[in-house]
Amino acid sequence: MNQSFNIDLPEGFVKPESLDDMGKFIERLFCDNSKAYAFLQSALQYENKSKFGPSSISNTTFSIEHFDEHTLKGRMRVNYDMQLTFGCEDFTKDHRNQHSYYEFGIDLQKNTIHFDGDVIEERSTADEF
Repeated sequence: MNQSFNIDLPEGFVKPESLDDMGKFIERLFCDNSKAYAFLQSALQYENKSKFGPSSISNTTFSIEHFDEHTLKGRMRVNYDMQLTFGCEDFTKDHRNQHSYYEFGIDLQKNTIHFDGDVIEERSTADEF
């Protein structure tokens, strides 16, 4: 299952006209403590839930892999560190240099940007037999 979420475009949004413009917009959109960043953190935590359990996300950086200024669609890579806490053992484990990819599309009429994470491969109990 992939993670999807919509973010309202900020007031005064200016349509990006290049890959560089889109990169700057994404950096501003996902600044620490923003509503957009909270959505992204939640998506990343859910994406990693089946692999590791409870986590926190830090040191997030973004790179735009592709952006079409005509369709306003593209793909970005999110790099991050993840800290796992194992409550029973009171132990924290760092997983550095994690990454995820998200397809995105700006809808000017709805004044939103939509993000779709890559489909996550989940193990089945049938794989064990």
